[in-house]
Amino acid sequence: MLATRLTAWLRPALTVAATAAMLALTACGGGSGAPNNPYEPPPVTPGPLTVVPGAATAFAGTPLVLSIGGGTPPYSAFSSNPAVLPVPQAVSGSTLTLIANNVDTAQVVTVTVRDSAGGTALTQVDVRPSSLLPTAITVTGNPNCAATGGTLCSGQNGTASVSLTGAAGSPLPGRQVRFDVVQGDFTFVSANPGQPLVPTLTVVSDQNGFAVVTLQVPSTALTQVATIRATDVTTGQYINSNFTIVAFKDGSAVLSVSPADVTVPGLPASPAQCPIGVPVTYFVYGGTPPYRVSVNLPTQVSIFGSPIPQTGGSFTAVTSGCVTAIFTITDASNRFINATLTSVLGPDSGSGGSTSGNCGSFSPPNAACPTITSPISLTACTGTGSSASATISGGTGPFTVGSRRKVFTFGVSLMMPWPRLKMCGRP
Repeated sequence: MLATRLTAWLRPALTVAATAAMLALTACGGGSGAPNNPYEPPPVTPGPLTVVPGAATAFAGTPLVLSIGGGTPPYSAFSSNPAVLPVPQAVSGSTLTLIANNVDTAQVVTVTVRDSAGGTALTQVDVRPSSLLPTAITVTGNPNCAATGGTLCSGQNGTASVSLTGAAGSPLPGRQVRFDVVQGDFTFVSANPGQPLVPTLTVVSDQNGFAVVTLQVPSTALTQVATIRATDVTTGQYINSNFTIVAFKDGSAVLSVSPADVTVPGLPASPAQCPIGVPVTYFVYGGTPPYRVSVNLPTQVSIFGSPIPQTGGSFTAVTSGCVTAIFTITDASNRFINATLTSVLGPDSGSGGSTSGNCGSFSPPNAACPTITSPISLTACTGTGSSASATISGGTGPFTVGSRRKVFTFGVSLMMPWPRLKMCGRP
């Protein structure tokens, strides 16, 4: 009886003690091995080791970057042919940069990447011969500009070229080459009418491996050192070259006129005569249009068509006698170039004529011109308004008459179709 009462009293106490022990064990994280925080996600299991790209093409001297993912870092890398494609064994981070050596023929190299857990991944790299660019870009311009010490003059066009060859020295046709303006006041001439001048231009090398572009320097460019770059688009290799731009005002470097010098003879006559009213046309090219034309003898030479609005335009000159005319053609940038027009006597169709010289002038007289052999007599008169007369015979009119001596305003030079002349004055 007593034992039954004691058991009845201990049973609730033992139950309470057991419950407390279980709660304490749960709080300490023991017992079942459950984590401290049942809501914390489980550890991430690393994925398989990968290398991107799995296959790639490399050119000598051109960097190739591989990206590594998954696995357990740090990583290490190995090359199946270190002489062609050297690989750093210890990889820093998750990228691997490779630079292949030059080869004569294409070769395939296997790159193996290994993680710290022993996982591996492979990449096949096709190493190909790289194009060999020259040490400098060839830039050429007008020889007249080269005489100033510059490669190109302001307002002038020129060319830039590079030659692409393979490892064996053979030309590489059909390769894209991009030309860029690195610094300097110049642009490239493109075939796009909407953008005729551009700072970057890509062209294709010809059958001999040459890539050529046309440069243009504005007329406002100052003297400077410019830098141009040529890049082989396939490999990314590039070279830079410097050339000199010279501010030049002499239009002969950028302007041209055709014809530059013209000689026009008169028609056969007796006596010989100068050409009158013969038109001569000149065409102007280059520089910066419009062009203005002036002449040193504006009273004896007429100009038609000036100003000239565009390159390739023309002006026409007409003379009124035997002259040596010098035309000055000036463009919008005040560069100038000269042209000449010389009109001379035509051949004399008579026996005593002259084929050269100016017979229209009597001071000094031209000994080669025809003379009048008949006597000329003058009767002097005195007093204001008095006159003298002379009869001219022989020769061929019209005649030029003048005095050998001027007392006041006696000297005259008149073209007359008649042989009798009355002159007033003092002897």
